[in-house]
Amino acid sequence: MTLPDITTEADVALFVARFYERIRQDPDLGPIFNTVAQVDWPTHLPNIERFWSTMLLNTGTYTGNPMPVHFNLARKTPIRPAHFDQWLALFRQTLTEHFAGERTNEALLRAQGIATVMQGRLAGMDLLVEN
Repeated sequence: MTLPDITTEADVALFVARFYERIRQDPDLGPIFNTVAQVDWPTHLPNIERFWSTMLLNTGTYTGNPMPVHFNLARKTPIRPAHFDQWLALFRQTLTEHFAGERTNEALLRAQGIATVMQGRLAGMDLLVEN
Protein backbone atom coordinates (compact mmCIF):
# COMPACT_ATOMS: atom_id res chain seq x y z
CA MET A 1 0.00 0.00 0.00
CA THR A 2 1.35 3.39 -0.98
CA LEU A 3 0.80 6.13 1.55
CA PRO A 4 -0.25 9.60 0.42
CA ASP A 5 1.83 12.70 0.97
CA ILE A 6 0.64 15.65 3.03
CA THR A 7 -1.23 17.85 0.57
CA THR A 8 -4.20 19.37 2.40
CA GLU A 9 -5.12 21.00 5.67
CA ALA A 10 -7.19 17.89 6.41
CA ASP A 11 -3.97 15.85 6.16
CA VAL A 12 -2.29 18.21 8.62
CA ALA A 13 -5.26 18.00 10.99
CA LEU A 14 -5.20 14.20 10.88
CA PHE A 15 -1.50 14.08 11.64
CA VAL A 16 -1.70 16.64 14.46
CA ALA A 17 -4.64 14.84 16.09
CA ARG A 18 -2.94 11.44 15.97
CA PHE A 19 0.42 12.83 17.10
CA TYR A 20 -0.94 14.66 20.11
CA GLU A 21 -3.03 11.63 21.10
CA ARG A 22 0.30 9.85 21.46
CA ILE A 23 1.89 12.79 23.26
CA ARG A 24 -0.94 12.92 25.80
CA GLN A 25 -0.61 9.19 26.50
CA ASP A 26 3.18 9.11 26.64
CA PRO A 27 4.43 8.40 30.20
CA ASP A 28 7.17 11.04 29.98
CA LEU A 29 5.63 13.73 27.77
CA GLY A 30 1.98 13.40 28.77
CA PRO A 31 2.43 14.77 32.29
CA ILE A 32 4.38 17.77 30.97
CA PHE A 33 1.62 18.70 28.53
CA ASN A 34 -1.39 17.63 30.59
CA THR A 35 -0.41 18.39 34.18
CA VAL A 36 2.34 21.01 34.14
CA ALA A 37 1.34 23.00 31.05
CA GLN A 38 -2.35 22.16 31.51
CA VAL A 39 -2.85 22.44 27.76
CA ASP A 40 -6.37 23.32 26.71
CA TRP A 41 -6.41 20.79 23.86
CA PRO A 42 -9.59 21.94 22.07
CA THR A 43 -8.07 25.42 21.79
CA HIS A 44 -4.45 24.40 21.26
CA LEU A 45 -4.82 21.73 18.56
CA PRO A 46 -6.22 24.11 15.92
CA ASN A 47 -3.29 26.45 16.62
CA ILE A 48 -0.83 23.59 16.12
CA GLU A 49 -2.66 22.69 12.90
CA ARG A 50 -2.24 26.27 11.69
CA PHE A 51 1.47 26.14 12.57
CA TRP A 52 2.10 22.97 10.56
CA SER A 53 -0.20 24.07 7.74
CA THR A 54 1.84 27.25 7.43
CA MET A 55 5.12 25.34 7.59
CA LEU A 56 4.19 22.64 5.07
CA LEU A 57 1.48 24.12 2.86
CA ASN A 58 2.45 27.81 3.03
CA THR A 59 -1.08 28.74 4.10
CA GLY A 60 0.07 31.65 6.26
CA THR A 61 -2.64 30.86 8.81
CA TYR A 62 -0.31 30.73 11.83
CA THR A 63 0.73 33.84 13.65
CA GLY A 64 2.62 33.81 16.89
CA ASN A 65 5.84 32.71 18.49
CA PRO A 66 5.91 29.32 20.18
CA MET A 67 9.22 29.91 21.95
CA PRO A 68 8.09 31.98 24.97
CA VAL A 69 5.48 29.37 25.91
CA HIS A 70 8.13 26.67 25.88
CA PHE A 71 10.56 28.81 27.87
CA ASN A 72 7.89 29.35 30.53
CA LEU A 73 7.19 25.62 30.60
CA ALA A 74 10.89 24.86 31.12
CA ARG A 75 10.87 27.20 34.10
CA LYS A 76 8.10 25.08 35.67
CA THR A 77 9.47 21.58 35.06
CA PRO A 78 12.76 20.02 33.96
CA ILE A 79 13.04 19.69 30.18
CA ARG A 80 15.69 17.21 29.07
CA PRO A 81 17.22 16.23 25.72
CA ALA A 82 15.46 12.87 26.16
CA HIS A 83 12.12 14.69 26.03
CA PHE A 84 13.02 16.08 22.62
CA ASP A 85 14.19 12.63 21.48
CA GLN A 86 10.86 11.12 22.51
CA TRP A 87 8.90 13.97 20.90
CA LEU A 88 10.77 13.37 17.64
CA ALA A 89 10.32 9.60 17.84
CA LEU A 90 6.55 9.97 18.27
CA PHE A 91 6.45 12.60 15.52
CA ARG A 92 8.31 10.32 13.11
CA GLN A 93 6.27 7.25 14.05
CA THR A 94 2.94 9.01 13.65
CA LEU A 95 3.88 10.78 10.45
CA THR A 96 5.29 7.74 8.68
CA GLU A 97 2.30 5.58 9.63
CA HIS A 98 0.00 7.90 7.70
CA PHE A 99 2.07 9.65 5.04
CA ALA A 100 5.04 9.35 2.69
CA GLY A 101 6.53 11.73 0.19
CA GLU A 102 8.29 15.05 -0.24
CA ARG A 103 6.20 17.06 2.24
CA THR A 104 6.32 14.22 4.72
CA ASN A 105 10.11 14.30 4.53
CA GLU A 106 10.01 18.09 4.86
CA ALA A 107 7.88 17.75 8.01
CA LEU A 108 10.44 15.38 9.52
CA LEU A 109 13.31 17.73 8.70
CA ARG A 110 11.44 20.72 10.10
CA ALA A 111 10.60 18.83 13.30
CA GLN A 112 14.27 17.92 13.73
CA GLY A 113 15.22 21.54 13.17
CA ILE A 114 12.63 22.78 15.65
CA ALA A 115 13.88 20.35 18.29
CA THR A 116 17.49 21.39 17.70
CA VAL A 117 16.74 25.11 17.84
CA MET A 118 14.52 24.81 20.89
CA GLN A 119 17.11 22.74 22.77
CA GLY A 120 19.80 25.23 21.88
CA ARG A 121 17.76 28.19 23.08
CA LEU A 122 16.74 26.43 26.29
CA ALA A 123 20.38 25.51 26.93
CA GLY A 124 21.42 29.10 26.25
CA MET A 125 19.00 30.23 28.95
CA ASP A 126 20.17 27.47 31.32
CA LEU A 127 16.72 25.89 31.08
CA LEU A 128 17.72 22.56 29.53
CA VAL A 129 18.43 19.93 32.16
CA GLU A 130 21.03 17.31 31.24
CA ASN A 131 20.02 13.77 32.24
